[in-house]
Parts: sequence; structure tokens; C-alpha cells
Amino acid sequence: MKRFMMSAVLAMFSLACGGGAGGGAKVDIKVGGKDTSLVVKTDGTYRSVKTFTDINGKITTATSFDVYLANYEMDPTSPITMRKPLTAADQVRVALHLVGEEGTDRQTDLKPGIYKADAGSKFMKVDSLIVSTFADGKEVNTSFDAQSSQSKITGQVEVKSVTADSISGTIDVTDGDKNVKGSFTAKIAAKK
Repeated sequence: MKRFMMSAVLAMFSLACGGGAGGGAKVDIKVGGKDTSLVVKTDGTYRSVKTFTDINGKITTATSFDVYLANYEMDPTSPITMRKPLTAADQVRVALHLVGEEGTDRQTDLKPGIYKADAGSKFMKVDSLIVSTFADGKEVNTSFDAQSSQSKITGQVEVKSVTADSISGTIDVTDGDKNVKGSFTAKIAAKK
């Protein structure tokens, strides 16, 4: 009986602390003049490396992570499956690309810290942010401009925790009349 009670208490604690699918995370989104809340049902990440070459030919790398948050059952197996087109009017997906520290590689974990939404930065930054919604019978992708020199993007993602199997944090990024704000937890795919 004691084991059962302990198991029940641990399970409740895990769910209250954001364990389980989606972790109950919520992200408020404003795109296309509409406000919506994405209560995360499934999530996933994909680890890669971003390579930079400067004008003198010097090559540097940085670990990077794609973080996907969806309010529907999404297959988190790979970036291709996480980007499958939306099929219903209530479906919403946020795709976030974070670039880590200079000199890191694909095997390096993303570290806790501030990732600025700043088009002028290369490292420790929000590299892209795309909100996907469904309207008029098709998927509509709204990109935040995190790349061009004309970008007016502001804000940040704060990665608060990275474990062997999940990443969690907060996001507050604005680009003109578009905004994504809230908390997230996403499962980290196994290193390959």
C-alpha cells in the first residue's frame, strides 16, 4: 500500500511540475490580427548544427535546436513529421529555432540562458519563429523576421532548464503586430 501511495504522489508531482506530454504549457499568440492560446498537447525538438563562414573564410559552428509546440497530436519523430501540414481549423503549431554558443557542435546540449530575438546576432539567439494556423482549408505560416537587417523583432527566449530528455523555458517575442508569449517544455530527441 505504501508503494502505491508513493507512486501516486510521485505521479501527481510529476504532472504538476510539467511532466508528461506537453506539460500543460500555454503560449499566447497574436498573428494576423487574431489572438489565440495554444495549450500544448504534443511537443518535440530536433538537434542540429549551424555553420558560419566569415568574409575571411573562418568557419565557426553552433549547436542549434528546433522546438515544436502543437495543440494537436503531432508526430515528434523528425522535423519532417513535426512539419506535416495542419488539417483542421483549431490546429496551431509554433516552430522555434534557437542557436547556441559559438564553437559548439551537434553533440552539445543547448544551455540554459537568454536567447535574444536580434537579427544582428549570430549566437545565443532566436534564429526563426513560425506560427502555423489553419484557415480557408489550408495551412497558413506566419514568420517572424529574425534575419533581415530591416527586422524589428524584439524579445527573447529564456531557456530555464535542460535535462537529458527535455528543455523548458519561456518565450516573449514580438515582430510588429505579431507576438508569441508563454511557457514551454519540449522533449529532446535522443542524440544520434
